Amino acid sequence: MGRFGAVGMKQVRAADMEEGGGNYTLMLKDAKSRHKYQVPLSKLSVALKPPNFDELTLKRPAWSTALMMITRLIPYYWTKNSFNIKVRVIISLSIIFFSKGINLYVPLLFKNIINEATIGVPMKTIMFYGLLLIIQKSVWDIRDVIFQPVTDSATRNVSLETFDHLQKLSLSFHHQKRTGAMIKVIERGTNSIVTLLSLLLFNIFPTLLELATVSVFLLFTYGATFAFINLSSCVFYIMFTLTVTEWRNQFRRLANRKESEASDVRMDSLSNFETIKYFTSEEYELKRYDNALLDYFIINAKARITYFFLNVGQSTIITIGTVMGLLFCTYGASAGALTVGDIIAINTYIAQMFQPLAWLGTSYRMIIQSFTDMESLIELLETKPEIVDEPNALPLLYEGTLPSVEFRNVSFSYKNDDRLLLDDISFVVPPGKSVAIVGPTGAGKSTIFRLLCRFYDVKGGQVLVGGKDVRDVQQISLRQAIGVVPQEAILFHDTIAYNLAFGKRDCSDEELIEAAKRAQIYDFIDQSPEGFSTVVGERGLRLSGGEKQRVSIARTILKNPDILILDEATSALDVSTEKKIQESLNDISQGRTTLVIAHRLSTIINCDEILVLKDGSIIERGNHQQLLAAQGEYHHLWTQQADKISSNSNSSNNSTNSPVNNSYRL
Repeated sequence: MGRFGAVGMKQVRAADMEEGGGNYTLMLKDAKSRHKYQVPLSKLSVALKPPNFDELTLKRPAWSTALMMITRLIPYYWTKNSFNIKVRVIISLSIIFFSKGINLYVPLLFKNIINEATIGVPMKTIMFYGLLLIIQKSVWDIRDVIFQPVTDSATRNVSLETFDHLQKLSLSFHHQKRTGAMIKVIERGTNSIVTLLSLLLFNIFPTLLELATVSVFLLFTYGATFAFINLSSCVFYIMFTLTVTEWRNQFRRLANRKESEASDVRMDSLSNFETIKYFTSEEYELKRYDNALLDYFIINAKARITYFFLNVGQSTIITIGTVMGLLFCTYGASAGALTVGDIIAINTYIAQMFQPLAWLGTSYRMIIQSFTDMESLIELLETKPEIVDEPNALPLLYEGTLPSVEFRNVSFSYKNDDRLLLDDISFVVPPGKSVAIVGPTGAGKSTIFRLLCRFYDVKGGQVLVGGKDVRDVQQISLRQAIGVVPQEAILFHDTIAYNLAFGKRDCSDEELIEAAKRAQIYDFIDQSPEGFSTVVGERGLRLSGGEKQRVSIARTILKNPDILILDEATSALDVSTEKKIQESLNDISQGRTTLVIAHRLSTIINCDEILVLKDGSIIERGNHQQLLAAQGEYHHLWTQQADKISSNSNSSNNSTNSPVNNSYRL
């Protein structure tokens, strides 16, 4: 019935119409929440027209496309390395032919019972008939039990392939896609793959097989008239169903998109729950979600009208076929050409044929919907990662215990954007040394570490680690050598132990405890009632900013990387927490090649070299004292921060605090 119930013209009463500003509106009632949705009739009338094909991102699949999709499904059901799955598929297909043979024989047996009843009670025939009915009713349940592991295996394989593919896609893909909409595509697509082949194998194919066998049997047993009635009724039914379903599927595609958009709005709002509370935007978000739902309900109302038209047409064709069959049976009986048993047998065949045929329309609609849902999933699976290993890529190897990091004449811009974020920059981080990068927001600081991790490829120049171009080494070996402490530590909705061990999956309990102590998070864990089993909440929301950052540092300690990236790791923390975190960062940066992206200059004064980045170019370089003496951009930034700290200190009646006084070694 849907949330609005059966939306039809008879439900539009005068009380449901309101006039405002000379325009009438229709009040749609939500059956679940009992909310009323005010829809301008002009908007509804537009929605009740077939949607503009330019609006549809997914077009009706051609037969070649449909065949391609079906071909793509086969490996999930006919797995190469599973003999058990193949045997189950063969047995299930054999059951189809066996059951259709029973369906063909049962009406004949019933005919014999009727004819023999005029001379006695055909007890053996009746008992055999009863046995066949039991088999006929139970054979499909047996098939379902046998085939269920095949379906489960296909679901698992599709889910694993999709998840693995998403993990391999480039960072740019995940930044461009909205998580809610993508999850909806995956859920629908996975379900459609399981549904599609099952419908084709166990609904469409058996129905067409029965149609062919019954028509041939009627032709050779009772003549061309009954065969023609049976076959023509089915053909008209199928043609009508195909035509109308194609028409209504236009609206189903658009409804899918609108439903995804509504789901995306809902997920976006829930993900930003805290921000909504800060800005008291609950009512605004409710209206935004309401508008998204309304767009979906409007197009869904049209889809339900087309569904009504389809059902009426199908019922009419079935009725005409049944009446025509009964009419010619009556003529045959009156002429003495048919016995009572023949009449019952013929009508049983026609009724028996229309029973699966009635489900054929539903199956076809589900198949078309599955094709629609599969299109987005296949498009996702066929999306090529922008960053891939070269065919001859080797693991990252370098001389000595620590690698160097070098950016050599590097330029970079995002795809389809001519603006250079980095313009011909060059610098070297010697093994075991530290280099800091500072500059205003948008200068390109974070872009540098993403290029080092090879989340993107440079447009010009080279990024080298240990003297090797990162494009020539395997990505996994490159990232295994790099540890990152980000500005915002994103944690998994799991235990502290799980999040810590993400840096080293096979770590011992002793290593876990030692890493927690070095990151100065152990005391907090020890005082928690559940200790390391404490659940941190979604994205770590149950922990404070400092606690999350310490967990992030601890898992980096466990990873024990040769290259360390600190991406503004303390910029979001207060000064007191920052100082404690900085002590942990000092500890893990010892004996590593370290690249620091910093906002607070007090944290990087002891770095071996400091680079000042502005508008994608390095405008100054040197150590802290050299840059201060140069009286350039770095000196300007330093003075700004010193004045700010001094101002804050004076306003709180505390002693003067300058960056020099608050500096601590990195």
